[in-house]
Amino acid sequence: MSVPINMVGKIIFGEERGRYVKIIDDGDNTGGYLILTASSPDFSDGYDNWVENHEALTGYFEESRWIVDWS
Repeated sequence: MSVPINMVGKIIFGEERGRYVKIIDDGDNTGGYLILTASSPDFSDGYDNWVENHEALTGYFEESRWIVDWS
């Protein structure tokens, strides 16, 4: 599974459907990835989660059953 980095997408299926998501590579600080979610595309009311590597990132998407519109 390929998960775009630094792009805003809208979750169209799965947990948090209707919310926006953005993945940030936090390799320089923590070595992992930040997963931002919010109800608006400017992320003014967002939450974040962190995973330790790309494998954990794809696992997070699979567990959440997310289908994301990245266009």
